[in-house]
This record gives sequence, structure tokens and C-alpha cells, in this order.
Amino acid sequence: MGKRNRSRRVNGSIYAPRFWPSWLAIGFSWLLAKLPKPFQRSLARGLALCLIKTSFSRTRIILRNIELCFPSLSTREQLELAEKNLSSTILLFFDLLDIAWASPESIHQRADITGETHLEEALKSDKPLILLAGHFNAFLLGLASLSNIHPLNVVYRRMDNPVLETQLYKHAARQHRVTLIHRSETRRMLSKLKKREPVLIMPDQDFGKKGSIFIPFFGIQTSTITTIAKYATFADANVLTVNTYHKEGGRFGVDIEPVLENFPSGDDLADTQRWSDWLEQSIRKHPEDYFWLHKRFKTRPEGEKKFY
Repeated sequence: MGKRNRSRRVNGSIYAPRFWPSWLAIGFSWLLAKLPKPFQRSLARGLALCLIKTSFSRTRIILRNIELCFPSLSTREQLELAEKNLSSTILLFFDLLDIAWASPESIHQRADITGETHLEEALKSDKPLILLAGHFNAFLLGLASLSNIHPLNVVYRRMDNPVLETQLYKHAARQHRVTLIHRSETRRMLSKLKKREPVLIMPDQDFGKKGSIFIPFFGIQTSTITTIAKYATFADANVLTVNTYHKEGGRFGVDIEPVLENFPSGDDLADTQRWSDWLEQSIRKHPEDYFWLHKRFKTRPEGEKKFY
């Protein structure tokens, strides 16, 4: 009986044979992380150029999102933006390898941070702090750099593969003073805020209609969660926005803005529209660096046709 139970544990563990290819991928990822940054960028551009010419489903999502959000661009301009975005998205993979295997100091040295004093002032406040960020392709580098300034709690979605989850995400988190909180662990996240530990949240994805409202985003009615204002109200927390983007030469930018005044205001609709407007403005500054791979407009108001 004991042997059977032990066998079940082994077969269900991350060391089971079905996960051996994932372990090989982890070893290969270490080698990829050691590639020179210029070579990584060239490889990303080359892959993007190849994929953009195919009918790859994810490429179609990027193109569709760009068509919806930048209708004034010509077809050629939209295609060029999609190619740049796909290259930036591929760099996101290299960024994950970087923060998993590189030292925190080496990552932080590549950061060009503006508004660091805003973060320092917010951390000195007697109120909890929510850092609000969007899904930009350089967000992993931004998290690593911010955690070098102060330890962070980050709300995230688990990877489906447990080997990649433990050996990349969680290993990277340990490297960079980041505590990962699954997005379903609301009580734990609020507890961190109550202890005045800063929490970073990226709310800009389509989670369906439950707990969401439709507000304009790039002129499109977009399903958007209202929880940021609710969390800030519950914890009496300040909210500060952070934007990240790739730069040439393997560097990246982190723009930290002042704490939002009169937020939350008591009007969830107005508060949600406010941070969504900030996000749109940030995307327009660096449209090639946003995570257009996500079906942001999947949930539609009643009676509207699907976009994808």
C-alpha cells in the first residue's frame, strides 16, 4: 500500500516522465539566457519577420487588435507595427529567462527609471500601496528592477506547466524579492496590503462579464474589472501607476507616476475609466510594446458580434 502511494506521488510530481521534456527545456533556457543581448534582439526580429508572414493564429490576434485600436494607420503601417510588436513579445520570453538566471544587480543596471522618488514617497506613507501596471512586454524586467528598490507582492496567473512554473516563475521570484500571489487569492492579497506591503496588480485583461463593466478603451466598449477601486477602498490604499517598455541596446524603461489623487473617488465606474485612460495613453507612447497577443476585446456587450 505504501509503495503504491509513493508511486502515485512520483508519477504526479514534476519529476514524472511526462515532464522530462520540460526539464530539457529548462536546461536549454539557461543557454538561451546567456546569448548576447544584440543577438537575442536579432533573433526576435527574425522570428517575428517569419511569423508575421504566416497564418499563425497568435499573429492574427495581434493584427486584429492593432486594426481595432489604430484604424487610422494604413494596412502597411498596421503590419509594420504588428511585426515590431511580435518581436517585442518574443523578447518577453528572453526577459523571463533573464530574470530567472541573471543576477538582480545586472537587471537593475539596465533600467532607465523615471519617477523613482514617487515610489519612495509612497513607500514612506502610512497608507498601503497598490502599484498599477499594464501588460507591457517589458513588465517582467520592470518587476525585477522595482523589486531591487523594495520587495514586492505581485498578483499573477499560474503557468499551466508545473515545471516551468516552479523553475522559471518561482525561481525568478526568489531571485528578485518578489512574492507571487495567485489572482484567486484575494484574501491573501488584501492581507498583504493591510500589513502595508506593496502589491502590484495588472488588471488589463478580459476576465469575462463577472465583476466587470464595459467602458471605452481605444474607443471600443471593453470588459474591464472594477476591483482596483474596491481593493483601494477596502485597504485605504494609495494607487500609483507604472509603465515599462523595451529600449535599444538591451535596456528598458520604467516610468513611475505620482500617486493618483482622489482615488478611489467612491465612483467605481469613474475610477475604472480613469486608470483605463491612463493605460491607453501609455500604450499610445509605446504601441509596439503592449501585449497585443491577448484577446482584450473577446467579451462583447449583448448583441454585438465577436471580434475574433
